[in-house]
Amino acid sequence: MNRPAPVGLPLAGGLALAVALAGPPPLAGQTPTSEDVTRRAEVRALYINGNRALSDSQLRAAIRTRDTECKSLLLQLPFCLLRHAGVTVGFAHSRAYLDTLAVAQDAARLRAYYNLRGYYEAQVDREIRSDGREARVWFMIDEGPPTLIDSLVVRGLPETLPPEQASAVLGLAKGDPFDQLRLRVGKDSLVQMLRRQGYIEALVLEEGSRVYGGPARVEIDVHPGPRFRVGEVRIEGAEALGENVVRDLFPLAPGQYYNQEAEQEGQRNLFGLEAVRFASIRQEDPSPPDGAAPGRAAADSTIDLVVQITPAAPRAARGGVGWSTDACVQAESQLTHRNLLGGARRLQLTAQLSNLFAGELGGAFPCSDVGTGAEFRKLNYLLQTELILPVVFSGENSLRARLFIERETIPDVFIQEALGAEIGITRRLSRTMTATLSYSPTYTGFGEQSADIFFCVNFGFCEVEDIVTVTRSRWLAPLTLGWVWNRTDDPLRPTRGFYVTAEAEGAARSTGSQYKYVRIVGQAAGFFELEPGLVVAARARSGIVRFPGTRIFTPGASRADRLVHPSRRFFVGGPQSVRGFGQNLLGPRVLVADALEDCPGGDFEACVERLAAEDPGAFDQRPRGGDAGLDISLELRRYLSPQWGLVFFADAGSVSQNLTELKNVVWTPGMGLRFTSPIGSIRLDVGYNTTYAAELPAIVSLQDGTLIQMDEPVRFDPFRFDDPAPLREIWRRFQIHISIGEAF
Repeated sequence: MNRPAPVGLPLAGGLALAVALAGPPPLAGQTPTSEDVTRRAEVRALYINGNRALSDSQLRAAIRTRDTECKSLLLQLPFCLLRHAGVTVGFAHSRAYLDTLAVAQDAARLRAYYNLRGYYEAQVDREIRSDGREARVWFMIDEGPPTLIDSLVVRGLPETLPPEQASAVLGLAKGDPFDQLRLRVGKDSLVQMLRRQGYIEALVLEEGSRVYGGPARVEIDVHPGPRFRVGEVRIEGAEALGENVVRDLFPLAPGQYYNQEAEQEGQRNLFGLEAVRFASIRQEDPSPPDGAAPGRAAADSTIDLVVQITPAAPRAARGGVGWSTDACVQAESQLTHRNLLGGARRLQLTAQLSNLFAGELGGAFPCSDVGTGAEFRKLNYLLQTELILPVVFSGENSLRARLFIERETIPDVFIQEALGAEIGITRRLSRTMTATLSYSPTYTGFGEQSADIFFCVNFGFCEVEDIVTVTRSRWLAPLTLGWVWNRTDDPLRPTRGFYVTAEAEGAARSTGSQYKYVRIVGQAAGFFELEPGLVVAARARSGIVRFPGTRIFTPGASRADRLVHPSRRFFVGGPQSVRGFGQNLLGPRVLVADALEDCPGGDFEACVERLAAEDPGAFDQRPRGGDAGLDISLELRRYLSPQWGLVFFADAGSVSQNLTELKNVVWTPGMGLRFTSPIGSIRLDVGYNTTYAAELPAIVSLQDGTLIQMDEPVRFDPFRFDDPAPLREIWRRFQIHISIGEAF
């Protein structure tokens, strides 16, 4: 017979639990009972029945008894399913064995836990069924009625904290169960709120009583103590930076009421400066007036703050080498002055090179996504000078200005050469939210041989003289407003939280731009940790661009057309979006054949049909982009160690001429490997293209640069054109990407 264990729950002076365990274990030399014989039986199942107010997970967390369970929801899932058939796989399961003494203790623990949550009449019975090898354990719970709070009194609140607000922070009200865990959390929250208002010595005491079988009474006594103001803020160690920038970034000033959260925010702001290596803040009692006794009371409830700055080395240099399938080998070097002329102003010189060795490799793996033509495989570069002012007018504003010259490739779309500048001011709206307004005038043009097909198919400029006109350099000068809300727990490897971004960009004659358009893009991502090391991540991004029309030929010419800068159109596909496709190849495309290499006979219609039927790989696929784009990514991330991770993903996307046509999305599954390196997360992704034959326009490129578009589209099926064996078709559908940094 199991006797109920007495449980003591004093209502003041802590939450001590006194649990009398059921029966001592047998002494050495005693004949073991039948219950002891089953002690090493494997617990195949653990059941909790009868609970309604508290969940299974809450109750399981309060006891020691476990059943054999799967180690992970991801890698061992197929093996864990075998458990229901009575099969246990060693590497996939954490085995649990029966301990009858622990089961008896757990029954007492559950009763004590229910008492703590306000259910003083709860009863817990246990049952064990075992054949000596396997066991099943039941905990049967009769919760009984909860003890309700009949009276809740809060005394001693300062005028700065209304009773309604205090009750909301406390989290308990009259009529709620007498839950002492919730009461403890509510008291801590009340203390924190008072300290945010300057009551540094705030103390909250509670006393509760209940009638046996009846309601409970709770009395809360608040002792806020004096409300402290900031007396003096002293800055130490900031001679090189200048005290002004430190004071601007520190939100507490003399005369303000002390706020613990504001102090922590100021410390974060200072750590955000590259010119600061370390920042600490300590509290000090003010110096008493002459002749007065030392002590806080003599200082009239004020407190001094000392901000200690350890500056970083003023100059720094770094370099790195990377590799990705869409930019081949990349190299970067930076020279930084962290405190130019004081004030933590940062000057940074950057040089970047990409497409290194792309020409020598001829577009083969591992540089397979740089572009199909020789022009796309030439060296790309960026030379940039950037100046950042951490404080502009106030500590909430920062300014960034840069000058740059670059050659940039959008694979198989265009090659852009540009000389430009950018200036932007960022406003910190909260600790996790910022807004940025920037202006970017750029004088930019295109390589004729790189952009000819894009302009021919999208805008009808197929003659050589027209292509020369449309690709010449002109001004692109957009005004951009961006907004970021980031609530993730880690900027590089998030496991919880979310971020949301939005960007609106406009260019017109009033901004000094010869391109005219309005572009809006929104993005949201969320991260959910299912278990330690197993994270579900999701991201959705969409945008649209609209343009009223731009005269692109010489003034007075009769021809005008609507034209948006190609870099402002939407392209989907590649390592940062839908990984089952090559770079930018999801959505509208055009097939390009070379008249000299592919169609030397001159019968272009017959040549194009023959290539489509016999050798579709001979075509260059050139993306056309769209006025609207959508891409969605779902990832299941398994972190195997601090350096290695495994990812299963499903990506989807669509490109069209307006938002209403984006509903026809294409899904591609895949998996990837992650390695965390000093330069970021290096990832290898293998996506699977699920698409089938498509009717696509075709163009033949003549030797003199003229483009001839076929009257009818051709049927393009690069995976099944020759009726391959299933494994060969599957292999053709794989798309491999190597890149640096997470997809989102």
